[in-house]
Amino acid sequence: MSLKTATALTALICMLPPAPANATGAQPGDAAGVVKTMGTLRLNLATGRVEGQVCVSNRPAEFAGAFALNAGLNVAKVTDGDGKPLAFHGWFNPGVSGEARIYTLSEAPPTLCVRYVGAYPVYPAHDAPDDFKGVMAFNGDSARFTEQSAWVPTPYDDKAKARGGNNAAYDLDIYCAGCRYLYMSGSPVIEGDHGKFSATARPDLFFGGTGPITRTANVTILNEAVPTAQADALSNMVGKIDAYYRGYMGQAVSVRPTFLRVVMINQVDRDRKGSEWGFAAWPTIGMSGSVGKIGQILLTGGDAVDNKTGYIAHEMGHYYFGTLAIPVEGPYYGFMWESTAEFLAQKALRAINGDAAADQRVAGWVAKVEKRKEPFAAFDRIADRSAIDDIYRYDYGPLLLLALEKQVGEAKMRAFMRGLLATPGLRSWAELQAVAGKAGIDDAAWESWRNRCVADGKRAC
Repeated sequence: MSLKTATALTALICMLPPAPANATGAQPGDAAGVVKTMGTLRLNLATGRVEGQVCVSNRPAEFAGAFALNAGLNVAKVTDGDGKPLAFHGWFNPGVSGEARIYTLSEAPPTLCVRYVGAYPVYPAHDAPDDFKGVMAFNGDSARFTEQSAWVPTPYDDKAKARGGNNAAYDLDIYCAGCRYLYMSGSPVIEGDHGKFSATARPDLFFGGTGPITRTANVTILNEAVPTAQADALSNMVGKIDAYYRGYMGQAVSVRPTFLRVVMINQVDRDRKGSEWGFAAWPTIGMSGSVGKIGQILLTGGDAVDNKTGYIAHEMGHYYFGTLAIPVEGPYYGFMWESTAEFLAQKALRAINGDAAADQRVAGWVAKVEKRKEPFAAFDRIADRSAIDDIYRYDYGPLLLLALEKQVGEAKMRAFMRGLLATPGLRSWAELQAVAGKAGIDDAAWESWRNRCVADGKRAC
C-alpha cells in the first residue's frame, strides 16, 4: 500500500492499538493503574538470538491468569516474584493471539517472572517474505521489537481473548551484541551496546542499531543521516505544532518525538512495489521511507507541505490522547484514541498553514464519508467498540467534533477537548454529555448538535 496522501499515511501509521490493561483510565505514572515490566534482555544482531528474564507486576485481576509471548520465543521457566516455580500450560495446543502464543498459569501471583530464549532469521539482504509491526525483526544492522510483537511477557485476559499492558512502566537492562546504540520509546537514546531504561507508561518498543543519529532542538532522528537544513525544517514544524497544542490543550508536549527510519526486512519487495510503511508508538514515529524527505518537502513548499504537517500534528496529538490520557476499552475507545487526534491535527494545520490547508483535510474526511455505502452507527447509541471502524474514527468522528465546534464556538470546544483529556475512562453517551456540561455547553446546544448531526448516524454535518 502506497502512502500517497496524508489521510492514507495517518490511517496506516496510526493503527489502533489493543486496549490497554489499565482500564480505569489511569494516567501514566499512576502506580495503581499501570502494569510494570522489569528485568534483563540480551540479544545479538548477527545471530538473531534473544534471551530474556523479565518480571511483570501490577496486572489487573482479569489479566493475571495468563500471558502472551512471541511465538518465536521458548519459555524456559515461570516463577513468582520470590522465585517459586509456577506450573503453566501452553507447550501443547497453545492458544494464539496474533504473533504470540498464550500461556495459562496454575495461579496468579502479584509478580510473574518468565525466563525465555529464541532466535530469529537475520535478513541482511532485506529479502524476507514479509514484515509488519508484530515481527521481531533483524535486518543485519538493527533489531526492532514493538509492543505488538510481545517480546516481553504481556498480560492476557483468557476470557476476553485480549492482551493488556501495552502501555507499561518499564525498568529494563538491555544488552545488544553488535549495537552502536539502544533506544526504548519514552527514554533517551543510549550510545553503546548496553543500557538501563526506565520510564512511566509507554508502549514497549525497542530498537537497537548501528546507523546514524541526528539530533535537533525538537526531534531526534534515528537510523538516518539527515542534512541540517532538512532536520531543522522538521524540528521547526514540530516546535510550531507543540506551541499550538500547548495553548489549545493547556499542556506542552513534554517528550520530544523520535523519528525512526526503519529499513524493513522485506525492503526489497517494498521498493519493488513502491510502497512505504509506518507505525506509531509515542513518542516514536517509525517509517520505512526517508525522514529527511519530510524535511525536504517542508522546505520546498506546495500542497505536500500540508499533508506532512497534518500527519505530524496527528501523531503529536497522540501525546494527549493515547499517552497523557489512555482511553479505556469501551464503546468510545476508537473515537477517544483517533478521532480526537485527527480533530487536533486539523486545528493545528489551520493555525500553522491557514484555512485552505485545513479545509482540504476536512474535504478528505467528507469524501470518504460520502463514498461509504454502509450506514454509520449513531454516535449516541454506540454499544460496542467494533462499531467505530477506520472511516468512523479517522473521518466521521472528526467531522462530528468539527460540527460540535461550529455549534458551540471555539472557546467551549477547547474546554470540551480539555475535558475529554481529563476523562479518558468515559464509556457512555451520558458521560460524554457530562463532559460537555462541565465545558459550559448547555443542554439546548448539545441536543441541537445531537439532533442535526448524531441521531441515526446522520451525515449532514
